[in-house]
Amino acid sequence: MPTHVFVDENKSKGLLMAAAYCRAGDVAVHRKALRQLLLPGQERLHFSHERPARRRQILGLITSFGVVVDIYITDRSTLADRRRCLEAIVRDCAGSAERLIAEMDESLYESDLRTIREAAHRFGCHETLRWSILVAKADPLLWVPDAVAWCWARGGDWKQAVAPFCQLREL
Repeated sequence: MPTHVFVDENKSKGLLMAAAYCRAGDVAVHRKALRQLLLPGQERLHFSHERPARRRQILGLITSFGVVVDIYITDRSTLADRRRCLEAIVRDCAGSAERLIAEMDESLYESDLRTIREAAHRFGCHETLRWSILVAKADPLLWVPDAVAWCWARGGDWKQAVAPFCQLREL
């Protein structure tokens, strides 16, 4: 079954990009479930702004989805490192994904778009992979890689909570 891939990063220790794979048939149901976790006045879930009990609640829901998350790590957070991560994500999803959605960093929007487009051509998926770069509130499934990237970077019990459905990938 085709998948949709949702990408976000954490820059607390170098650059960590998380790419969450969701079966295309599950996307609508998972979006709805995540929206139901929003508190009054919240436009999106942002893991770093949540309290620990709420983080555990969010992770419980994410765990129930059965997603797989690829983790890409570099020691630094340079533009070249970001490009390497995005290229590797496109490379790794080229054969299975029909959609790639990355969270927008406004200052890097044009660069990210160019990197994804060029990688899609390089890895032969430019005709089969649709991609977009969106603000986090535009797609609740972007909240999944946000949460996972935060947990992985934080380490300890948080990393252990997401490790069963994550895999570290080569750049």
